[in-house]
Amino acid sequence: MVAAALAQTASDLDSPAVNRVAAKLKCSCGCNQNMACVMPPGCPMCKTSKTKIFGMQKTGMSDDLILAQYVAENGKDIIVIPPGAAGFAGPYIALGLGLIVVLWTIRRYMPKPGLTAAGAAAGAAAGTGGAAPDVDAELMARIEKDTADLD
Repeated sequence: MVAAALAQTASDLDSPAVNRVAAKLKCSCGCNQNMACVMPPGCPMCKTSKTKIFGMQKTGMSDDLILAQYVAENGKDIIVIPPGAAGFAGPYIALGLGLIVVLWTIRRYMPKPGLTAAGAAAGAAAGTGGAAPDVDAELMARIEKDTADLD
């Protein structure tokens, strides 16, 4: 076993043929990546599996037979299922809907063109704009009296 492990180099384990099969298998270390990952220190689980895949390929096993062997040993959960069209489009759809909500909110709270506070008061006074709210003279006098005491 030691001689077999030493006979393989890192380039053999990261060859396109090995990575083609490893990309279809989930890593069992908990990283939620496929076994074709190239983590900097090197995942021991992926390295072990790539060594096994390389050995199976050297014996002449096809990719489908190797995958079938992994499924037989580890169950169907070891196979990576690539996301469908909705899986790829989902983040872009969510981004688009979020942008629409943001623009709608900004537009809703923006003041209407030509309807500023000064313009509405001037228009109401001139009788050309919207109706200004009725102000109770007694309430205004009481407010003025209360604010005069603050200074």
